Amino acid sequence: MLKVPTFITDSGLNRKITDRITMPINTMTTFLLRRSVERAFQLDEQPSDLSLSPSKPLQSHPPYISSAVDDVMYIVNQVVERSLATSQRPVVSCVLPSVTRVLDSDFIGMIQRKMRDESYPKAVIQNTLPPENTVIAFLVLINDLDVGCGYVRRIVQPWIETYDGSGSRMENAGVSSKSLGSLYPFEGDALYAAKALKSLQQSFEAKALELISDGIYVVFKNVMKPRLRPLLSDAFRDIDNQMIEYSHGESERLEEDDVTSDHVANDRAQHHFQRGWDALTEPIARICTSGNFERLLTTTISYLADVLEKRIWGYYGRVNEYGAIRLERDISGLVNIVVRGSHYGLRDAFVRCSQICLVLNMEEDEWAETKASTELGVDRVEDFEWKLDANERVRARAMVQNRRKEFIP
Repeated sequence: MLKVPTFITDSGLNRKITDRITMPINTMTTFLLRRSVERAFQLDEQPSDLSLSPSKPLQSHPPYISSAVDDVMYIVNQVVERSLATSQRPVVSCVLPSVTRVLDSDFIGMIQRKMRDESYPKAVIQNTLPPENTVIAFLVLINDLDVGCGYVRRIVQPWIETYDGSGSRMENAGVSSKSLGSLYPFEGDALYAAKALKSLQQSFEAKALELISDGIYVVFKNVMKPRLRPLLSDAFRDIDNQMIEYSHGESERLEEDDVTSDHVANDRAQHHFQRGWDALTEPIARICTSGNFERLLTTTISYLADVLEKRIWGYYGRVNEYGAIRLERDISGLVNIVVRGSHYGLRDAFVRCSQICLVLNMEEDEWAETKASTELGVDRVEDFEWKLDANERVRARAMVQNRRKEFIP
């Protein structure tokens, strides 16, 4: 590893280079960045002809972002490349932190102000939805942050991917125009540059993801949640009609009815929910980036799972064994609709709902085994873990009418 001799670092020539070249470069670079961000937002243009209506085709191509993102990230890429190309550690030590500050304060700060002051999705009239153009503008700003994270990652990674944690060049990494080892051959310089680049990426992503999370919650609270409540009420209206307290004779007759009519009833309820769910999510999905829509869906499904659980507990004493079977089938159908596609991992949010229905429909011998395990303090069997505590399991078992007397002291 090469090391710069002390007489060079302490020489008058080195001091003159620092005072007359390095410091002006750092000052001008910071000015260039700040002025570029300011100018980019002055000339900012959002994608045209965006609409939440699925019937209207979108003329632009995803991701739907404002022009300022491309302009700012182009300048950032140029500044980073030119700063690293100087092979001067003092330049890197000043320029890269300046890039970080400008991105965090100016770029993210400007987007935050736009989200708060210009495009906040708030209903003009109480109990109505926010205007469509405001919702679209807000979603585009959240997209700007998500895509910005991707840009910064692509700017930084080519420089540091050829280095391991110790800062030495990896054996399988060739020398290229973006090799820190070839640009910074002196001791510790390449490692310092790599750490400065990682710090830039991590700082920007942390600030951006925090603002994305706040924005996603606003969209959920003001756009998704008000429409989710009537959707659930309409869907459960069909399910409520199936929870009639049948007599024993009527239950036997219903079980002997044509199986086809039973499937039709279930399909009708699920189709009704699916139609409302698609109308709720598809307009947002067509505007959001995949990452942002996944975050929004996670928040929405978490709320939906809580509402479903409260609904299920609300059937205490209102269902018989036949109704319990229908309830489990309906809940399972709704969950399948919500997590279909590539969102199967979100099914975990509905574990408590599924376990309530599981206890409802257990055979007596299965319930006896479950009670025995509970008394022994065992809440996990092989790959199955209870999310309901012992009291909740007993309460779920007592929801069916003819079992209630077994649990009432």
